[in-house]
Amino acid sequence: MRLEGTLEELLFKNTSKMDEKEITIFQNFALKKVTITSSVVFALFFVALGIGLAFVNVALGVILIVCGCIGGFIFMPYLMKENVQKQNNDNLGDRKYLNTFEFYENQINVATEATTSKQSNDYKQIATQTLRYEDLYQLVIYKNHLFLYINPSQSFILNFNGMTKGTYQELIELIKSKNVKTIDKSGQSVPEEKK
Repeated sequence: MRLEGTLEELLFKNTSKMDEKEITIFQNFALKKVTITSSVVFALFFVALGIGLAFVNVALGVILIVCGCIGGFIFMPYLMKENVQKQNNDNLGDRKYLNTFEFYENQINVATEATTSKQSNDYKQIATQTLRYEDLYQLVIYKNHLFLYINPSQSFILNFNGMTKGTYQELIELIKSKNVKTIDKSGQSVPEEKK
C-alpha cells in the first residue's frame, strides 16, 4: 500500500493491533509520573495529618498514618490503573483495530483498519495519514513497543512483534538518523529477534 503516490523504496513495515492492552501500556508509561506524584502527595497529607493528630489522640493518629500509606501506595495506583482501562474500553468501543506503518526514507505512511465488531475479522480501512520524520515530536522505546509521538500527548504505538519487513533495531536507527529525539526506557523486556 503506497499512499500519496510515493516512488520511494519501502524500508520497514509494521502491523500492530491497537486494543485496550496496547493503549494501557502507553498510558501507564505516560501517566507514571502523575501516578507516583499523586500517591506521594496523598500519603504525605495523611501522614502529616496523622502526626498532628497523634499529639491529641495517638490511636487516631496511627490509624490515619497507616490509612494514608495504604491508600496512597496501594489503592490509589490500582484505582488510577483501573480507571484508565475503563476509559480505554469506552473509547475503543466494540471494534478491533490494526495500524499498518510503512517507513520510507523521507516519510511514514500509516493506515488504520477496523472491524465492525470485536468478534469479527472484517477489517476495513478507515483512515490514512502521512508523517514526515521532521514532524515527529519524539520516539520513546518502552518494553517491547515504540511510541512515535506526533505531539507531547499523542502517539502511534508499534509493537516490536509486528515487524513484517526489517527489524525494530534497524527501524530505531533509521528514526534516530532523522534527528528525532529518542528516549529509551526499554529495560530488560525487549524480545529476542525471531529467526
